[in-house]
Amino acid sequence: MHFPVRRYLALPVTYLKPQWRRTLLMAALLLCNVGLQLLGPQVLRYFIDTILGGGAASLLVLASLLYVGVTLADNAASIATTYLSETVAWTATNRLRIDLVAHCLSLDMGFHKAHTPGELIERIDGDVDALSNFLSLFVIYLLTNIVLLLGVLIALYLADWLAGLLMTTVTAINLLILMRIRSIATPRWVAYRHPGARGLRQDNAAARPARSAS
Repeated sequence: MHFPVRRYLALPVTYLKPQWRRTLLMAALLLCNVGLQLLGPQVLRYFIDTILGGGAASLLVLASLLYVGVTLADNAASIATTYLSETVAWTATNRLRIDLVAHCLSLDMGFHKAHTPGELIERIDGDVDALSNFLSLFVIYLLTNIVLLLGVLIALYLADWLAGLLMTTVTAINLLILMRIRSIATPRWVAYRHPGARGLRQDNAAARPARSAS
């Protein structure tokens, strides 16, 4: 299956480059968040192993405090990552809106006669708003889960290579299924977005005779 990675990366790189400091901070918080999510279960495992092995009560208290600290730090990193991802996404898409408006204004009258103001508003604002939601959710959910999944696989291989191999096989199968669903869902999503713009175009076309008659 052909996946145009370069074409998909060109847009984010163009509009995230002016925010590279904020983007790097967001990436660091993302890695910190994933690391804390992987550290929490290890602390919990140490706590359980210490109880089963009859360890000292001071070690149990230390493990409990460490687990609470890891949980609080994980929540703080998650909130900061969400805030930064939303800020970066809105800043980037606002720049994209400005560029789209400037591009539309530079086109000739033939373009503006073929496309009504309502259709252009839907394309410039509605589609870009959907892109903003995608960018913020992409960072929060997709990237976080990908890095977390890699960390879980590494931890499984270190604990038991058979369990790691089994989980890797299941992950690969799920990835192939998701890629197949993407190829099916993308044309339907495009078809879903078109009626909104066409509806606004038809409404504007119907309103013109009414204004002319009045």
